[in-house]
Amino acid sequence: MDSHYQGEQWALAALPLRDARSMADLRAAELQQGESDDVSSDATVHERCMELERPSFTIQPTVRCNDTDKTANLLETDENPLLCRPDVAETWRAEEYDSGRPGSATSAGRPFRMWNPIWLQTRNLAGFAGIFALSLLATILLYHFSEVHRGLGVESASREYGWRYGPTAFLTVLLSLWNQVDFATRTLTPWKGLRDGPSSADRTVLLDYVSPLMVTVLWRSIKAGHWAVLTSSSGILLIQLATIFSGGLFTLEPTVMKRDGAPLTVKSMFDGGDFTLNRTQSNIGAFPALMYYGSRIQGLAPPAGLDVGLGFVAPDFALQADTKTPDGTNYTTTVPGAQVQFDCDSIQGLNGTKTSLPWFSVLASFWIVNITTPTCNLTNVIVAEGPDHNFRHQENATRAYEGYFGDFICDSSIDYSSPRTPYPYSSKIPHLPNPSNATADHRIVMSTAELRFPPQSSEGRSSPMYLSNLTVAVCKPWYTLGNHDITYRNGLDGATKSMTQNRISNTTSIIPGFAPANLGAAVQYSLDETYLGTGGQDWVLSKQVVTFFQILSAMNGNVSVGAFMDPQRLIDSGTEAFKGIASQLIHEYMMKPANSSVAGTLSYQENRLWVTKLSVSFVCTCLSLLIGLSVLQILVRPWDVAPTNPNSIRATATVLAASPAFRSIIHGLGVAKSRAIRQRISGLNFRSRVTARSGPSFVIEPVDCPPRVEGDGGRIGIRKNTWWAPIPVRWWFQILMILTSLGVIIVLEVLQHSSDENQGFIDIDSNGFAYTHGFATYIPTLVAFFIGSMFASMQMAACTLAPWLALQRGSAPASRSLLLNLAGRLPPHRIFLALQSHNFGVTLVLLATFVAAWLPIMFSGLYAVAPVSQPQQVAMEQTDVFDMYRNNLFYSDGIAGTVAGLITYNNLSYPKWTYEDLALNTIQMTSAASNIPIGMQAPLSTHIGAIRASLNCTTIPQAVMSANQSKINYGPNGTVTMQLNTKLPWTCDSKRRNTTSMTWSQTFAMPDDGTPAYFGQGSALSWREGYILGNGAVDTDFNHPEATIYDDEYASNWVGGYGCPSFSVTLGRGRALKKENGTKVKTPSFDFDTDIATILCFQHLETVQTSVVMSYPSFEISTDNPPLVNESTAQYLITQLAHSSGRTFEFALNTLLLTLTSATANVTVPTPDEDASPGVNSLDAFVTVLATANTSTPIASLAGEVNAANLTAATEKLYKIYMAQAISANFRSTDLNAPVSTPDAPASQAERVPIAGSISIPGRLRLKQQPGPKVALQIMLGFMIVCALAGRLMLSGVDQVVPHNPCTIAGTATLLAEGDVCSRKIIPQGAEWKSNAELRSMNIFEGWMFSLGWWESMGVYKYGIDIGWIQKD
Repeated sequence: MDSHYQGEQWALAALPLRDARSMADLRAAELQQGESDDVSSDATVHERCMELERPSFTIQPTVRCNDTDKTANLLETDENPLLCRPDVAETWRAEEYDSGRPGSATSAGRPFRMWNPIWLQTRNLAGFAGIFALSLLATILLYHFSEVHRGLGVESASREYGWRYGPTAFLTVLLSLWNQVDFATRTLTPWKGLRDGPSSADRTVLLDYVSPLMVTVLWRSIKAGHWAVLTSSSGILLIQLATIFSGGLFTLEPTVMKRDGAPLTVKSMFDGGDFTLNRTQSNIGAFPALMYYGSRIQGLAPPAGLDVGLGFVAPDFALQADTKTPDGTNYTTTVPGAQVQFDCDSIQGLNGTKTSLPWFSVLASFWIVNITTPTCNLTNVIVAEGPDHNFRHQENATRAYEGYFGDFICDSSIDYSSPRTPYPYSSKIPHLPNPSNATADHRIVMSTAELRFPPQSSEGRSSPMYLSNLTVAVCKPWYTLGNHDITYRNGLDGATKSMTQNRISNTTSIIPGFAPANLGAAVQYSLDETYLGTGGQDWVLSKQVVTFFQILSAMNGNVSVGAFMDPQRLIDSGTEAFKGIASQLIHEYMMKPANSSVAGTLSYQENRLWVTKLSVSFVCTCLSLLIGLSVLQILVRPWDVAPTNPNSIRATATVLAASPAFRSIIHGLGVAKSRAIRQRISGLNFRSRVTARSGPSFVIEPVDCPPRVEGDGGRIGIRKNTWWAPIPVRWWFQILMILTSLGVIIVLEVLQHSSDENQGFIDIDSNGFAYTHGFATYIPTLVAFFIGSMFASMQMAACTLAPWLALQRGSAPASRSLLLNLAGRLPPHRIFLALQSHNFGVTLVLLATFVAAWLPIMFSGLYAVAPVSQPQQVAMEQTDVFDMYRNNLFYSDGIAGTVAGLITYNNLSYPKWTYEDLALNTIQMTSAASNIPIGMQAPLSTHIGAIRASLNCTTIPQAVMSANQSKINYGPNGTVTMQLNTKLPWTCDSKRRNTTSMTWSQTFAMPDDGTPAYFGQGSALSWREGYILGNGAVDTDFNHPEATIYDDEYASNWVGGYGCPSFSVTLGRGRALKKENGTKVKTPSFDFDTDIATILCFQHLETVQTSVVMSYPSFEISTDNPPLVNESTAQYLITQLAHSSGRTFEFALNTLLLTLTSATANVTVPTPDEDASPGVNSLDAFVTVLATANTSTPIASLAGEVNAANLTAATEKLYKIYMAQAISANFRSTDLNAPVSTPDAPASQAERVPIAGSISIPGRLRLKQQPGPKVALQIMLGFMIVCALAGRLMLSGVDQVVPHNPCTIAGTATLLAEGDVCSRKIIPQGAEWKSNAELRSMNIFEGWMFSLGWWESMGVYKYGIDIGWIQKD
């Protein structure tokens, strides 16, 4: 703080005097005493400076004797006159003691003791050095362990209070304690100058280290060589600097960790012991082919341990249950792995030989070839087949492409045109050998043939047909086992995981029970068991497209089989497909559950607490210097320099009472400016000493006799006052302080808004993570110290001026004025004393400053670095439309039924562009996204159109049904066929001529022993004239002998075209009751006790707009943020049927009913009688899924008329999942202008709107402002503003209290010198050695009231502190 004069007023105090005596009585008593302690003029001082004074503790000028330059120490005793003894130094030292503890004896036997603050005691300064040393050691160790262990440990932002705020809080407390050291050093340094004197007035009585700013203090201390002040003040700066950097000492960083020797559980092992395969049966089913098709074509996620792209299979293993790791943990160990091999060669120049093979078809022609290679010879391999019974599926076609796939044993003696099984009509015709021969050499033959022929004649006669082109590839299939380092990479969702593998050694071992030579035959059997449909465009003749080539076609964008006439394309696609199917087969059938333990390596990313190098460097440097400063402070501290705590007015008063010479020098300067006081005494040198006459007294004395001053002795007379006021109590400073705090509050709010809107302020490079985060902490903490320093300076000014303000207001007791010492106390004690002394304005300022001291702690946690996503606007366009006329789902559905079953049972992810009941339009970018790292998937938010299907079902009352025994038993032995007949009205949208009612029959096999059973099925209904055809699935798979074929026109209008209910579900429970018909009846008859629920359902489609979050560039839909449908955009599509137009679609869901069998192959449904075998139920695949799928309703709650609502809900749920897959796989058209069903017309151009999206690029580190600390800081700053403003208002007039700086010894003394406060009638001899408590116990100052102002004495106006009622007449 600077010393300034401010304001003008006439000082006048008129307050009552507590003592009974009047002012006049006091003055009269003073005159009767004889010689007064006051010295009226400098002339008198000059004359008396060489005279003997009464023994006392005084501040006196040092005497120069006999005009010599030698300085003498004055020792006055009762026996001896004043002696000039050159260079005689009296040495004395006091014990260290608590200033609050009185004492009268010392080690030297002297009855006095010097006062020393507890903060400068050796043990406490050594304690500071020890704390700094321990802190330094702890910081170094923390950094060491952080580097060695890649962080100190796992932490989360939710537990940040300890590590983020702890170091700053610790140093803030330490700073508060060191402030006491610094304040004690500053206040005692002038007294040390006196003890070490004689020294100039600028180095002693005019020296002020309390009020100036820190920069001024440092400069003065360096200039004056006051190393103790420089040391303590430098300690303040170093602790503040360490506090600033401590906010960034710890950072929470995502860290990749590794742990060796982690216990893992291997959950599966290679074992093909149950493998069986012959020409007619095997334990291999359709699942491998179907699962490969679903994963490769539909995007279904493969199971753990399988890489279909590489054809690699490994056991699944996972962490043991008691091992805790975060999501996304990768774990590695060495396990055996199977690698599928498939080496192919193209055979050129083969020509097929046309032949007849009646065991396959009586009338069809076949083409066969002999294949010869250096390692394998094959005889009569079938490569093409003509129409069976001259049936052509496409009558006008002139060309057909046929693909063949098969496993063959390299043995030229085997005729592969022979029947697969013994031919029943001739034992002489050989049949093919067992394909599971593990000792033979096997080959896979893939062939593509082009047959040419003229269009079919109207009479249906056969036409000449020939083999135009032929492509053949011969491949060797096998697998190898080897040891692999397998790493499973868990997804961040904790559920999904991917795999990487690295072969480290080969082995000659094989999968037990499954030889490598069996691989090709096993794959072929799985393909033979798989039904994907008829083959679409390539189903030209009677033979449908084989499954393998349907897969190849789908892999290549549904191209024609003719595309694989290219040998290289056939080999490349065939190799990929074979490896994928074979690896699925090994994983599904050659892996068995296991439970063995192995040791592995974990790799995972977790948020770990790091110690930053930059902060450690600065903090350790500061702590090292602080250790040295603490030790140095012990050596240079001001010790044994004052008789009492000099921080109160009474301390100066008691010393001044013992120092008449010093008092006489400053006589008349009470209202003088600091400059005038300096001019008066700046030429003098001062020192302190202890006198021994009549008891020890502490004396401050001038060494030089002051110059003679003529006239009134230099008295500053009565005049209009100008006031000294430190900068912090001036209104402009107060306004600046408050506006600064308000500005920070506003800035914090603005920055918070910006942080929330933009996900932070600035980008942070991961390489500079710690440094940038550190600076984000350092700068705010620096701001906190700046604000705190403003409040601290106001606090110091308020504490300094508080007793003077009480004196100015008049009649203040000593406890609130002379004895009051608010400076140099710990904050809680300081606040208590302010409250105790009724200084409420000061209390508010102290509270504001106390809160301000904690600002650095909160600011240190204000900002954090967080990974955020960078938004980037992109433009997209729709790339397809849904053409609902492309397929009626009767013959094929693109394995939508199989996928729906896998999703339902295996909880697999939804294929691309579908989610639950939604089939979404595909989109593509028109403006490429930038700055996306290679391999990174970025979230893309956009709005996409979608189609969803729904059912409108009605329940058929059981009253219109009748259950009778069928004349023909269609079921297996032990069953009786129940025929369920239903009479229905015509319920279609459009009327049919002469048709008002319909009959509908369904059949179910019931146990003939009366066992209760469930029966049910789904049916694709066909509304014909007078009857409904719908009795479960229609088998259209030509691999089955009972398959039925319909021409395209009939199948395409299967339902009827009148807008009819197209799908039904029947589910009931019942039993067959045998009738008593006598013993002569050979065929027993039965009645049936049933409870049946039957629903008829219309199909509808809606177009909707959805909000979608997906990954870019893969366009995978996020499961964490599923699509949201804007229901206000939902509109029903209109379709055109053969005889109707409206909202009803007539999809024949026959393929769904056929292909769901792949999902329910090993699924059983309990019976009504718990003891009965599930085999007595008569349930198709659709109803089985309803009754057993995940989260499904138990069958007991689905069957029966009362449960029709449950049956409807379950049916609609499965239907919606299926239709989303069916629409996605079958109805997409890239012809954006094609006429399609719309909400306005059955055939119109679909509306396409521009698509905008936002990509959030992950992995971007941003500096974010934390809302919690922000709010806390705003509350703290607001509290500080209110307290500071209210406190300043309550301290009104504090800037007009003293005319000069009272923080110097001379400044306080000038205001005491002319009053009775420092006279012996108030202060007895030796009072300077007493503490405040001792003074109170001696009733010194008690009962007196003190005031500051003008008073008149013997015609002379004086300004200063006096007792009683001060006024100006």
